Amino acid sequence: MKEVKEKKEKFVNSNRLKKIGKKIGFFFIGFFVLILVLFIGVRIYFTQNKQTILTEINQKINDNISGHASIGDVGYKFLIGFPNFTVVLNKVELRDSLYTIHKRSVLKAEEIEVRLNVLSLLHRKVDIEKVVLIDTKIDLFKDKNGVSNSNIFKPKPKTNKPKSATETEINELDFKNVVFISQNLQRNKLFHFEVASLKSKINYTDDGFQTDLFLDVFAKSMAFNTKHGSFIKDKRVKGKLAVHFSKAKNKIDVVTEGLGIGDDDFDIVASFGLEKQHPIMNINIKTHILWLNAAHLLDPHLFKILNHFNITKPLDAQCSIIGDMNAEGDPEIIVDAQIKDNVLVSPDGTVTDCNFTGRYINNFKKGLGNNDINSAVIVKNFKGIYEGIPIAIPTAAINNLEKPIATGDIHSKFEVNKLGNVFGDDLFKFTGGTANVDFKFNVDIVALRISKPHFTGKVDIKNANMLYVPKNLTFQTNILLDFTDEALFLRNIKYQRDKNIAFLDGRIDNFLNLYYDNPEKMVAVLNIKSPFMDVKKLMGVLASSQKKVEVKKVTKQAATKKRMALVQKCQVVLNLNLDKMVYSNLTAKNAKIIITANNRHFFVKQGAIETCGGKITFDSQLIPQQNIFDVKTNVNIATVDIPQFLTSFKNFGIKSFQPQNIKGNLSAKADLSIKMTQEGDLVDESAKGSLRFEIKNGSLNDFKPIQKVGKYAFPNRDFKHVVFNDLSGNANINGSLVDVDYFKISSNVINVDIGGVYSFKKGTKLGLTIPLRNPEDDLKIKDKKEREAKRYKGIVLHLLVVDGKDGEMKIKLGSLPKEK
Repeated sequence: MKEVKEKKEKFVNSNRLKKIGKKIGFFFIGFFVLILVLFIGVRIYFTQNKQTILTEINQKINDNISGHASIGDVGYKFLIGFPNFTVVLNKVELRDSLYTIHKRSVLKAEEIEVRLNVLSLLHRKVDIEKVVLIDTKIDLFKDKNGVSNSNIFKPKPKTNKPKSATETEINELDFKNVVFISQNLQRNKLFHFEVASLKSKINYTDDGFQTDLFLDVFAKSMAFNTKHGSFIKDKRVKGKLAVHFSKAKNKIDVVTEGLGIGDDDFDIVASFGLEKQHPIMNINIKTHILWLNAAHLLDPHLFKILNHFNITKPLDAQCSIIGDMNAEGDPEIIVDAQIKDNVLVSPDGTVTDCNFTGRYINNFKKGLGNNDINSAVIVKNFKGIYEGIPIAIPTAAINNLEKPIATGDIHSKFEVNKLGNVFGDDLFKFTGGTANVDFKFNVDIVALRISKPHFTGKVDIKNANMLYVPKNLTFQTNILLDFTDEALFLRNIKYQRDKNIAFLDGRIDNFLNLYYDNPEKMVAVLNIKSPFMDVKKLMGVLASSQKKVEVKKVTKQAATKKRMALVQKCQVVLNLNLDKMVYSNLTAKNAKIIITANNRHFFVKQGAIETCGGKITFDSQLIPQQNIFDVKTNVNIATVDIPQFLTSFKNFGIKSFQPQNIKGNLSAKADLSIKMTQEGDLVDESAKGSLRFEIKNGSLNDFKPIQKVGKYAFPNRDFKHVVFNDLSGNANINGSLVDVDYFKISSNVINVDIGGVYSFKKGTKLGLTIPLRNPEDDLKIKDKKEREAKRYKGIVLHLLVVDGKDGEMKIKLGSLPKEK
């Protein structure tokens, strides 16, 4: 080691090394002097030939264009681009031959640096190695009449000569603050980019060239159809593009990875045809992006649709754009997205655990054009959780974005209590039970809201406990809702509360259209069969005043709640078929009643019940007045057992006798108006109307009023048991007063004609006409006319029945004044 070190020191200090150093120094000095002399020579040459060079450049440009090129001044930059020579062109402008028509220059540049080959200059030729555009505007334009400024370059003459070895090639481009505009008014297209920086070194091949393009661009407009607006408007685009031009294919291919557009990165593969008539553009884009970020990159008419929704986590998306760059309207656009374990937010609510694939295409049916009418959004394999309810949509589509129509299938199976999350608990509250949903749907969408829906399918609810909140009504139920083309059918519904049991089926015609447009106009026809029904409780359910459903102005449930409030006003037709029914103290069987309910107005038609050994038929209407009902009714009573009948109606409030005092079969016709509580009880003294009645096979037992008459007029006759062969009459009722127009009693012990006023309280004033002859012998006369002729023969007694003390009636001689 020591010997090697000594040899190195000896060589460094030797004369040989010094001589070598001097030779290298002289070489560099000579080389520098040569370069200096060369550039001094070039400067002298440029100064002496500046006008010639400027003329040659102008001439070279003008020889290749159809129009006019002007250069304000020419200069040079020393040592920039060594060993080549950099010429600076100032105030450069290119105009086509039709400039006087459109007034749009193809190019206007404050400064263009042109790097020229020095050796070519020495041979008085101009070869361009590099072009730098600074503060430049490139403006390609076509007006509505097809007049364009872009046909500026002259076509090269066809020749069989081999390519010249001295043909000019631009090996490098550099843009600084360049504005690029391509506007086609005829096709409604506008591309406008502000290029902060663009750098490209070009490698030429036998088939064309290839380059890596480094760019930093601000996109002002990328509008394929200016009527719809611009893609990536006001977004910065930054990255590297691999560009390849093929002469054989006459197109440019572009590939980039991680191209920054706005705040996101994109992988892009694109090609652009260069044919004059039909240049085809094909762009394929892939990215991992947030939904709203992607929406902001699209044109406004798509953004306004997508902006109504949001997917909170990034998603994978691919987009292809294919079209003729000269054609009018949009290119074909296809966007595919894969959503996994995401959250979908919409105007109608939030879907969690969301998975599906989606596609947007604006050329749904080939040959119908790339437009909104022929656009579609297609969703497949949608799964998610909406308000706790699992939803599955195997396939769905929204066609025609001008008048959108959504079609598809939807399936779900869930616990019924989850419905409270959707509709709220203000109307119905479910506990227990399960629901199965199986639907096909076809609905119009107006302003991204469901309108005029068409559903077919079923909702099957089993073993549910349901609370009807406005009436605090709880019952167990099974429900099958069957949506068909013509109506909503309600099937297999079971209602059970306390002892009341009902099985219900029914239909609502045109349900879905009316539910969304005019829910109050719906007519629900319900058939109710029941082994047992307490009608008063049913009336209490139907008639009780509603608790107001609070409708907030801003809530996702507001529209539904408002609509449900209107649904409660719809018309309901109940066809009741009850094996056994109870109304207060009245028990009946084989009840058949039709009830129409509309906004708490009730109309009873063709009501018929079997009770008290007879039959009652009736028609009624119930009109709400605050907390009571005004009832108008026509009743026909056929041969009912009187004691049972009076007991059923609490003896109509009569205290002067009890049901057990009278026997027989009653037939009557009544036309009455009464007042009734919401619970179905009659309001005292509210009855008004007319009554016609007849009693067959009747008898009075221990009936004190008649006993008093008998004691007063016929002390020797037995009035404890009075048998009637005729008891009939007409009366008008007004509250507690009964105006007896005609009341005729024919019995075994007395005949009586009664008229006047009877009061359940005070105000009784009845006139009694009593023949004194014993009717027992007259009963033996079979001819009714003969028996009636003898009725008034002999002495006739006239009595008055008036109010007495403590509710008792008092009898005295006298008669009612005759009507004038």
